[in-house]
Amino acid sequence: MNLINDPWIPIRRVDGTREKVEAWRITDFTEGKSPIVAIASPRPDFDGALIQFVIGLLQTTCTPSESGWWDWRENPPPLEMLQERFATLLEVFDLEGAKAFMQDFSPSELSNRQNISALLIEMPGEKPQKDNTDHFIKRGRVDLLCPHCAATALFTLQTNAPAGGQGNRTGLRGGGPLSTLVLGETLWETCWRNVLTKTRYLATADLDKTGDADRFPWLARTRTSEAKPPAGITGLVDVHPDQQFWAMPRRIRLQLEKQDKLSSCDLCGAEVSCGYRHFVTKNYGVNYEGFEHPLSPHYVKDGIPSPVHPQPGGIGYRHWLGLVENSTDSNVERRPAKVIEQFRSLVREDARLWAFGFDMDKMKARCWYDATMPILVVPMELEVSFKGQVECLVRGASWVAQTLRWQVKDVLLGKENTRGDLSFIQNHFWGATEAGFYEHVQRFRDNLSMPLGELSVLESWLADLRMAALSVFDHYAQAGDFDAVDPRRMTVARNDLKKTLSGKKLRQLLGLPHSLHKTA
Repeated sequence: MNLINDPWIPIRRVDGTREKVEAWRITDFTEGKSPIVAIASPRPDFDGALIQFVIGLLQTTCTPSESGWWDWRENPPPLEMLQERFATLLEVFDLEGAKAFMQDFSPSELSNRQNISALLIEMPGEKPQKDNTDHFIKRGRVDLLCPHCAATALFTLQTNAPAGGQGNRTGLRGGGPLSTLVLGETLWETCWRNVLTKTRYLATADLDKTGDADRFPWLARTRTSEAKPPAGITGLVDVHPDQQFWAMPRRIRLQLEKQDKLSSCDLCGAEVSCGYRHFVTKNYGVNYEGFEHPLSPHYVKDGIPSPVHPQPGGIGYRHWLGLVENSTDSNVERRPAKVIEQFRSLVREDARLWAFGFDMDKMKARCWYDATMPILVVPMELEVSFKGQVECLVRGASWVAQTLRWQVKDVLLGKENTRGDLSFIQNHFWGATEAGFYEHVQRFRDNLSMPLGELSVLESWLADLRMAALSVFDHYAQAGDFDAVDPRRMTVARNDLKKTLSGKKLRQLLGLPHSLHKTA
């Protein structure tokens, strides 16, 4: 199987048609064919990985000048041109062979044989299976993968590799990084909007690292990492920037097996005569450090950028500023992904941002998060004022969410009981106010040039926060066992919440003047 020539990428067209196509067919706008709008694989993490695969191909083979970026934005290249560009990597993207895609150069050194399901990030590792503690995600559900799903699973693991025991290295961005992309109307638009121009992409490149093995690590012996840091570290000066898309932290070799009869892939259902049931592996693969991947936002502490990772509670508007533009919180700077920065500076038009990634607890996948949110363009002279107002909205909402949590806790558990995870209450509140937040942010943007225009927006947001908090309180306070909840305690807690939300503190957090109305 060749990942350039073979039709293996599952897509969906505008009319709902699904099929598998070659990567270079993303500009398939031929007459009579519905445009391709999205990747359509069997799993959301595969969707996220495959779009990064296509973006990586474009960045690796078609890195444009600024004028070239605009040319292809306005007039997508014909299929033949993309096919010709991608074909320069034809011999590098074979799934089998001596130099197999994203697989170790020295298979004879790999002796740890594992079931193919171990490529899937959420599957239990060796220790849970050995100890028989894989209670929630059981072994044995995925025993056979077709070549298409095996290639996708391999790329997904190498891109998102979590901690996996001694010497099993995490991905170039750490385990389960957050990725953020600018969405377009078609798959081509989404991909091209997330390709950096040459000056941005090669800004930190070492011009001496131009060999194929500097870009694609499976073409040479693995830069293993048994040595203690810094000796075993692979950094920016050691490789070409292209390796960011083709990083290989895990030493893996897939084992293709001929089946006795046609068998179904356990992920996509395809009937295959040859498939993958096992792979061999070894620890101490490439240990990456110091990269600022173009598709991930970063936070900067003590001058060192680190990639952002999804956390419990999901991706929501409380993260919005750090994902669309620079933001500083408690002396920690948050930077959007380079592709987001480029789009906002080059195009300066509203768009949508797609954020996705695994929430990992070391080697355990707790959740997959996937969210979209707006990218709003603000006149440059008003950006500082705009960010300040948005920070007020989020700061006020954070305080209300915390206050709400404590009041519901008092009703359900009592003031003295400190046990129990009630973060779901805050998450409910964040979800309930998400749509309203973006409406108010857009109103802020539209009213920035009007004298005192922000006051009406802030007052409206204040009312939304109060209403949402009381609604969430009622939901949890009244949904439990009425015999277990003290009605008097519930009434007192609700009145306290209402009084607190009408006090000075929330107005101060939102930057509103004190109310002129005196309470009787």
